Amino acid sequence: MKLWGHFYEVTQLASFMQHYLANRSQPSPNTIRPIRDARVILYPWDQAGSRSRSLADSKTDEAGGFDMNVPNLPDTPVFLFVSGQDDLTERSVGHVQRSRCWYRSSPFVPGTIDERPRDIYVARLVLPSESGYSQAALGEALTETKKQNTNIEWIRGTITPNGIALSCGGKGAKASGRLVLTPDLSGDLSQILRHSVEDLHLELPGPSWLVGLVISRDAIEASIRAGLRDLASEISKQVRLSAIALFKGQVPPSDGEAVSRLADETTLSLSRLHFATISGDGSSKASCTITSEACFGFPRTLGRDDSRP
Repeated sequence: MKLWGHFYEVTQLASFMQHYLANRSQPSPNTIRPIRDARVILYPWDQAGSRSRSLADSKTDEAGGFDMNVPNLPDTPVFLFVSGQDDLTERSVGHVQRSRCWYRSSPFVPGTIDERPRDIYVARLVLPSESGYSQAALGEALTETKKQNTNIEWIRGTITPNGIALSCGGKGAKASGRLVLTPDLSGDLSQILRHSVEDLHLELPGPSWLVGLVISRDAIEASIRAGLRDLASEISKQVRLSAIALFKGQVPPSDGEAVSRLADETTLSLSRLHFATISGDGSSKASCTITSEACFGFPRTLGRDDSRP
């Protein structure tokens, strides 16, 4: 079984969307350009969102073409992953995490692929700093956390290029750590960010043997990790909403309904996560805001149930 097609970048998004909707997923050639040297990789898909060893891969040629032989796996869900190249002429102020993930398809079974070409289009949009997740937004989230947990007497957090540095305390105990965010590369399209907790440190009151009898250190750590997971989920939600709003804002409001429908038919991945440095004024220090380069991929589905003629 063969999976083949072309990989294109959208160069004129508003015009692309109008043609894509009007011509049954066939955009005007004037709104796209082929991407060469992109890696097109087929991975097994699983509900845990992990990414295991690839099943097949291809590299696009000058026309953006790719071609791969798909293993005969009639009952195994898979997803297609495309990795593009950064524009080396770009320069950013702040720290950048690059995933180079330009496209992730929804899961499909190889048996649903026929001999038709699967052309893939990606629109890359840079989220501006004013639409990113700011230090002020983090402060509001931590204030709400403190309100919901009576054991927390104080809580502080700072967005840094190395992650979100957090500390809190209450009833004689203290905790600190870093929430590290990276673009999600798995086949779980509901996720655009992956998180990890680094340098977690707990200081509990009293002798260690007494603490062990009265307080479960593992329970406290589990609670902190759950709270950080919720914070990461909230940041991911805000970045997603900002990216979709930016996408929808590329066309006139009169086409809003059609654009909303098209937004539901795309996939969203982050090719870069940018910790942008925002200069402070005379009374405040410089801070970091989390922004990204969002990649909207068309079509979402590669199997026979897609909208292609």
